[in-house]
Amino acid sequence: MKREESSILLGIIPARSGSKGIKNKNLRTVLNKPLIYYTIKDALSYKEIYKIIVSTDSIEIAEVAKKYGAEVPFMRPKKLAKDNTSMMEVLKHALMECEQIYSSKIQGIVLFDPTSPLREKDEIKKMINIFLKRKPDLVVAVSKSRKNPYFNMVKTNKNGYAELVLKGNFVRRQDAPPIFDLTNNCWIFSRRAVLRCSRIPQKTIAYEIDSFYIDIDREDDLKFLEWFLKLNR
Repeated sequence: MKREESSILLGIIPARSGSKGIKNKNLRTVLNKPLIYYTIKDALSYKEIYKIIVSTDSIEIAEVAKKYGAEVPFMRPKKLAKDNTSMMEVLKHALMECEQIYSSKIQGIVLFDPTSPLREKDEIKKMINIFLKRKPDLVVAVSKSRKNPYFNMVKTNKNGYAELVLKGNFVRRQDAPPIFDLTNNCWIFSRRAVLRCSRIPQKTIAYEIDSFYIDIDREDDLKFLEWFLKLNR
């Protein structure tokens, strides 16, 4: 391996066979290509990433992934492909497997979720550069939230009444502390964070993205994605 050990990044695309909202979601066709194709194509474009692998329990997904250029060095165990399996468990398994298979120590994992296929290349490159230079435990793509727990988000208390999620005396939402939504656009974890299964470690850098993104959860999301891609061709 030619890269310095400190810069070895492993790109992981998690794609299990089961999905509740949309059946066979990762293989659903969008403009004559399976959904996972768009994330594989994007992930392969970053020279800073040593390998792009797909972690899956599905032989069909594995074959499709290899067809479009990703590697599938192992099959994910069924016990790590359940509805209640945490993503951190999946990443830890992939990290340990790949270190043995490739005989290399992986310093960071770049997580690309195939259900969030729209990414701005420059934003991801900046996130990678931040991770390599500042060496945090996580760099995560976030976007400004439209709702604020200090102002216009409520929860139900033990008496059944609504109250603000966080207490404050703010007259305008703009006066409250800024709040960000975590996106599935891109997460870059350190080796340490993955081995500890720490989803939001103490040394986390939130990188605000300005580009449009989408999370595919429903059939309507797939239709919108196809429309968006057609519009932006």
